[in-house]
Amino acid sequence: MDMKTSMKIALLIVIALTVVLVVFQLGLFYTPPALDQREERSVYELNTNVVIDAVTFRGNIEIQSTTDNQIEVIYTLKAPSGELSTLTSQTTETKNDNQTTISTRAQDKITYNNPDHSADLLIKLPVSGQYDLKLLSEDGDITIPQLNVGKVSVSTTSGNINIANNGNAKSLEAISMHGSVTIGLAKNTLFYVAAMVINGNIHHSGITIDAEEQTATQLKGITTGGEGNLALTLLASQGDITIKYQ
Repeated sequence: MDMKTSMKIALLIVIALTVVLVVFQLGLFYTPPALDQREERSVYELNTNVVIDAVTFRGNIEIQSTTDNQIEVIYTLKAPSGELSTLTSQTTETKNDNQTTISTRAQDKITYNNPDHSADLLIKLPVSGQYDLKLLSEDGDITIPQLNVGKVSVSTTSGNINIANNGNAKSLEAISMHGSVTIGLAKNTLFYVAAMVINGNIHHSGITIDAEEQTATQLKGITTGGEGNLALTLLASQGDITIKYQ
């Protein structure tokens, strides 16, 4: 091996080591820190009609059905050691005649957009209640099982949305900017749909829709038969939309 070749190899080694050092300094070999967590729970008596208005800054929102007669709102707050005190949640109840509104919020008081800070939200709702749901996660999945609901409006900046409904809802609105939207309906539910994707596909296999507009990225129309009077408004910017009977 001549001197010139040896110098080239040495130079390549130096460049490779420099790249590794830069990558390491940029945190691309980032190791997540150990997390502390705290649970915050609120319990409310079930009223005839309940509105749930929930927001979490980073975390999943899961609705669970229960046979109990109480509504539970449970946050699981997580952050690295010494930072958990910056995360807070607040839940309030307002009663007006036969309607109860439960508003709940989680926030990070100090640090914005820290990937190590999160606030997962679990809401347990009795199956005997009647609900309107308004749910927002800035970064997380949203899951809703079959319940007696009138209006549902959910959105997430980054996450998947899964909603099951037995056909009694009046309107379902679901928006995910980075994730999929899946709607599972009772068989033969009659519905009108306005759905759009930016980078994804719309699926409604086995469901006949009389379409006003149908392209690769948009679907507007109504099912040709069934029971109910459901309006679906669906948007997935970077993901698929799936409507199915279950």
